[in-house]
Amino acid sequence: MRRIGGITVAALLAVTGCSGTTSPEPATGTRTVKFSITEGKRTAGPEEVAVRTGENVALEVTSDQPDELHVHGYDKATQLSPGVPGTVAFTANIDGIFEVELHKSGAAVTKLRVGG
Repeated sequence: MRRIGGITVAALLAVTGCSGTTSPEPATGTRTVKFSITEGKRTAGPEEVAVRTGENVALEVTSDQPDELHVHGYDKATQLSPGVPGTVAFTANIDGIFEVELHKSGAAVTKLRVGG
């Protein structure tokens, strides 16, 4: 019986996570960077976003056309509706330089630099 209880506790920890061993959720302490895209070109927002490894980041994009925002390397994406901000939020836990673009228009939104 004791063994079954231990397995149950282990299973619950695996499902719910343990705050001492997992990364924080992107919703808390998140650095948000905003961009605007007009006629397939970035009209607001930085050319490059540099974050530290493990930092929570949210890339918020408003486009004048429907499109898909995509963060390469992280395989994070969201659909964009005209005039409505779309956000991709995640923990930047892979070092490198990653393109952030709109798939339909091919517009380069920014480069995400993760390190240190």
